Amino acid sequence: MSNTQTGSSANAGSAAGQRPVSKAEASNPREFQLNQLRRRFRPTETSNDDGITLTFGMAPSDPDFPFEMDKLQCILHVPRTYPVQGRPSIKVTNPEMGSAFQENISRGFDDIVDSTIRSGGRATLLSWINSLDRHLERLLTTTERGPTLKFVPNVGSQGQAEDQKLAQDMKALAVSSRKEKPPIREPSIVQPPAPVYSAEEKAQAEKRRAVETRQLDARLGRLPLFHKSSDGMSFVIPIQPAKLDRLPVSLRSVKSVKLQVPRLYPLEPSMIQLQGIDSLEGRAVEAGFSQWVEGNKQLNLISQVNYLTSNMHNFAKTPLKAPEPTPAPAPVLLDESVPSEPAFQAEGTPLEDKPHVHVVPRPPEWTVGDNSSGTDDTDITASEEELSDDDEDGGAPVPDLPEPTTAERGVALSFPFLELYGIELLELVGLYITVKCDRCKESLDVRNIPQIKDKSDELSPRIETCKKCANTMSLGFRRQLMHPSATRAGYLDLDGCTVVDLLPSSFIPTCAECSTAFPAPGVVAVRGESAMANCRQCHRKMVLKIPEVKFLKVGSAAYSSRFRAPARKKPKEVLGIVAGQELPRRGRCTHYGKSYRWFRFSCCAKVFPCDKCHDAATDHPNEHANRMICGFCSREQIYRPENCGICRAVLIGKAGSGFWEGGKGTRNRVLMSRKDPRKYKRRGGTTPGGASSSKK
Repeated sequence: MSNTQTGSSANAGSAAGQRPVSKAEASNPREFQLNQLRRRFRPTETSNDDGITLTFGMAPSDPDFPFEMDKLQCILHVPRTYPVQGRPSIKVTNPEMGSAFQENISRGFDDIVDSTIRSGGRATLLSWINSLDRHLERLLTTTERGPTLKFVPNVGSQGQAEDQKLAQDMKALAVSSRKEKPPIREPSIVQPPAPVYSAEEKAQAEKRRAVETRQLDARLGRLPLFHKSSDGMSFVIPIQPAKLDRLPVSLRSVKSVKLQVPRLYPLEPSMIQLQGIDSLEGRAVEAGFSQWVEGNKQLNLISQVNYLTSNMHNFAKTPLKAPEPTPAPAPVLLDESVPSEPAFQAEGTPLEDKPHVHVVPRPPEWTVGDNSSGTDDTDITASEEELSDDDEDGGAPVPDLPEPTTAERGVALSFPFLELYGIELLELVGLYITVKCDRCKESLDVRNIPQIKDKSDELSPRIETCKKCANTMSLGFRRQLMHPSATRAGYLDLDGCTVVDLLPSSFIPTCAECSTAFPAPGVVAVRGESAMANCRQCHRKMVLKIPEVKFLKVGSAAYSSRFRAPARKKPKEVLGIVAGQELPRRGRCTHYGKSYRWFRFSCCAKVFPCDKCHDAATDHPNEHANRMICGFCSREQIYRPENCGICRAVLIGKAGSGFWEGGKGTRNRVLMSRKDPRKYKRRGGTTPGGASSSKK
């Protein structure tokens, strides 16, 4: 019962991917497919006992078709037994086309029909014609010819025999300086016969290969390093080994692997080739993977790649077979009369074993003196003691070069396994790190540690103070340029603290296409994630990824705040005041006669009675004063708007207002303004008229 269910489910799954069949096609598939061609191309038909022949012209559907051809004149022959038996064939009759290309198109159509039949798919005559239309450009640009046989008439064989006899006589008269040696027969290597597979096995293998390569392209096709060859035989796949610490040193820089998938996969196993690795460990990994694939042919390509990334350290231990010793060639005796070759080649002449290398002769300006022999021994003195004073005269003194600021001191900041795509140079310009105080172990986030120089053109560190123990910490960074072969970002000069972690920082990449640097502030990147940007000049995509951050203490800091001379203390300001006593004139000035205080301005940290006094004594505009000195007790404190925070004295003398102001102003009717309605208001308890009314 389970076998029946399994078979029915398999048939249902295979039928789900095919197109539905109409009633007309099911009743007479031959006539249905011929009617499709008749409606599409309006062909000319001829019938005989073998079948039917359709003559029509097919216009290329590609709008960018590179050839000047209006229509492809085709003659399609459909056998009478099609589609039960027999296959259709096509013939091209364009007069402007060569016979080789006409035959190539016919073979291409046959290959399309064969591949459909081998894969077990269902296609029609029209679908095969459409597939030929899509591959027409490829068939017209490449020809697949068989071996060419050239027939030469056997004329003049007698004269040729006489010429050969004369040449043999001349060779007998010639004197040879070399001894004739019998020819050495190389042992023939017996190769095992190639395996033979049936058509059904090939069809199943081709179907499985198409499914697995499509799955591989769908899952890994979006990765930057992924590449598929034009013939579909090889794939460049980016990998990241799982256990880098257990890999040999020569394999830790591997970033991609080339996966070769044969045409008859999985009948023929897949193979790998490590990109950019040329070592014994790399060959051991390739051999170990091949041995493992032989015993695990049931796994698909994705599983093979995953197993490779997880077990590359085990494949590297695969023993390699020692190469068979080859017999040394017999020494060739040269004739003494033949001159030996010169030691160096002429300019522009390639080497025999390396045709791409051209030897450039030594430039004449490198030769010292006119009588030099051209060798390197005459250019270098044996020792410095042999130099005399006369030799030193007349030469320009070479100035001492300053020591580089990127000395290997401090803490080296590097990014192992840094991945750069489309980037030729990378610079870390905005460094954000987390440090730990050496005294109390308190963590502190420090933002933007640039390479700062002071007025004397010396490196100046950044000073931070621990919030818990007030420990002074010095931080500096000497950056370096990074590229695919150099992953060190620079050196940290730390004093009083220890680096803990790298926070999201700013990088400036340089485009590998146009060598244009990305504008400031750059691209923000963090460990473990990819950062992407587009070049502002050529719009190329630039991607960087920092898989790991490494801090290595090389030595003590190259410079620190301790190495700098202590700054001179500013002279203490003498105001001539005593705490507890009043200020001169209680702090009043000529501008404001009722302000009983002095102000300390934040722009220059100096004390003045008011803003006008500040502007009269200095050459810069005043800024907000955040501190003040009371005019009654002479104590400095934070600014308060009305009274002193220590003696509670009112520091603002209010002038008598001529209005009532709800009782807070003046209450004296004599001093009250005439405009105030309370100045002439009747007092309570009195009657209008008063004494005048009582006299009457």
